Amino acid sequence: MSLEAVRQAGSILDAIHIDQIGPRHFVGPAHPGPRMRTYGGEVAGQAVLAAGLTVPADRAIHAIHTYFLLPGDTTLPVDFHVTDVREGGSFTTRRVEAVQAGRVIFTMLASFQIAEVGLEHQLSELTVPLPHELPSLEVTFGADSEDLRWVERLIGRASVDARFPAPPARCHTVPGHKREPRQSIWLRALADIPASPLEQAACLTYVSDLLLLSSALGPHGRTLQDGSLQFATINHSVWFHSPMRIDEWFLYDQESRWAGGARAIAHGEILDQSGRLCATTMQEGLLRLL
Repeated sequence: MSLEAVRQAGSILDAIHIDQIGPRHFVGPAHPGPRMRTYGGEVAGQAVLAAGLTVPADRAIHAIHTYFLLPGDTTLPVDFHVTDVREGGSFTTRRVEAVQAGRVIFTMLASFQIAEVGLEHQLSELTVPLPHELPSLEVTFGADSEDLRWVERLIGRASVDARFPAPPARCHTVPGHKREPRQSIWLRALADIPASPLEQAACLTYVSDLLLLSSALGPHGRTLQDGSLQFATINHSVWFHSPMRIDEWFLYDQESRWAGGARAIAHGEILDQSGRLCATTMQEGLLRLL
């Protein structure tokens, strides 16, 4: 499938669709096709939708903390059970459990807050070229068919378009070279996303799992696809700072400051084209040598 064909794929909202079957009970449908391990961002995005649909409309999500307990199965539906933890004057907290075949595969705490005004600052800066200043994916990866196939799978699965300010870690580590544990990628959803803050946040959660753990592999000359590692997300957190549109270009800056004990920590910052910091992510992942 060509990159142009991939770009005609469905919306992120299609991937995280849920149906409400009770006041605190939602279901994510099974996917057609062969059995695969469910993409973590999909379950997390669905959980954000489920939690947000039980919260007063004047409260926006500002933080999620998730644990991935068991691998999901794409051929089975997922039940999302929402529990009310707190209803405060300014903050609301929800717990979500994702259950598949009678087993809890995922859990999340989500916090929502009324709009307030306070002190403001940020240290993050936009130091890379803007997406319209960068070459297309066909140009960036055209000289290497393996990397081109990889990016086709990447954007097809995530329903996003992408531009790379510099080649990602895998372009160095596939030949066995080492590099610093940092990478950046411009992303935008391929299809328009409704302006609803909840849907925008759920779709951003879906994308926030993309590539993050791979930032830890630069110093080790490995990739997640080379067969030398067992890998999985253990826990993943997102802090939502400022509203943004996921169907407009945003930069996902990623780095890993530590790895050890068959685990790694990865940190991400999401900035819009004006340089405003819109979200921060942290992820702990399993990186076990085989």
